[in-house]
Amino acid sequence: MITYLKNLKDKVDRQVGSDVFQRVMQHQGAQGLINLVHVSLTALQKEHPSRLNYLPPCLFVEVTNRCNLTCPTCQLGTDQAYKGYNKSDITFEQFKKVIDQIPSLVYVTLQGVGEPLLNKDIIKMIKHCSEKGISTYINTNGTILTENKSRELVESGLSNLSISVNSFNEKVFSETRSGASIHKITENVKRFIEIRKELNLKRPIVSFRAILMKETEPYMEELIFKSNELGVDVLYIQLFISMIADKTLCDSSLKKEEIDAFSDKLEKWKKQIKMQIITESFGKSSNNLGQCKLPWFSPNVTAEGFVTPCCTISNPSILNMGNIFETPFEQIWNSKKFATFRGNFYKKQPKECIGCQNYIRN
Repeated sequence: MITYLKNLKDKVDRQVGSDVFQRVMQHQGAQGLINLVHVSLTALQKEHPSRLNYLPPCLFVEVTNRCNLTCPTCQLGTDQAYKGYNKSDITFEQFKKVIDQIPSLVYVTLQGVGEPLLNKDIIKMIKHCSEKGISTYINTNGTILTENKSRELVESGLSNLSISVNSFNEKVFSETRSGASIHKITENVKRFIEIRKELNLKRPIVSFRAILMKETEPYMEELIFKSNELGVDVLYIQLFISMIADKTLCDSSLKKEEIDAFSDKLEKWKKQIKMQIITESFGKSSNNLGQCKLPWFSPNVTAEGFVTPCCTISNPSILNMGNIFETPFEQIWNSKKFATFRGNFYKKQPKECIGCQNYIRN
């Protein structure tokens, strides 16, 4: 329990900020603190209830489901994605309506299957969250991280900027990142870090997000040490999730013994660098937070307003709990459909979660 609490605090400090309670009191008042107490008490339980006496502290918002790449590790690069509904961007007015319906929020990820920097209102969205004391996170492919956009992001109050970088090997990167150039993205990231330094700011934290798979594993050591040299603050390494990938990559997942062998090497590399490394969905998380908790704490809202249990189940044609533009969020959050999904979660792996490495039973 002590280890769990320590690692949870480290994660909150890194992603949300160490001043979260002060911001909650300033922007949400006593009701916000009461909500956080209920969140914390539920988080400590081995099995969480199906109906909740709090609103979520975190939210994924898909600001666009469009992308300038079609990567084979993403739903947009497969033949299974986005059937029966429209490609779209969420407007600032819609975004504001979503955020303002959930006054409990302390952390918002402006991310879905699309490239968030394609949304023309992205800076306005970040600023709106900042004004409400909400920390924000963006994951980008880095291809359109121009100098002007970088300066706007740094000055907007953004808390975390993550860039998807699977390898510094040009061939491997190009194959897993839909033909994008690692050289160009490296220059964009280097410039972003220089602008942050020029403005004498510690935020946004700059992180890389990499997928560990058969194609990238041989180049992980190079990725780690070059990322550290570049000045990246955090490297997230997650396992390949076959349920959202192209069929040509069906044999790309590593076996348990291969993951264990990589983990042993990783522990040695960690001692040689300044950059923090976080592993995700390794069967045992480095955060030591146990099984998937997203349906209880971090639901997802798609660009068309559909609420799904998590960011991995981002296709509302597979599963959605309702539309936030049509039904108040509080009704969706504790609806019979959502409560049934949560209630069955521990009994048997939901069919929508099969293939997801985040599904771990305690």
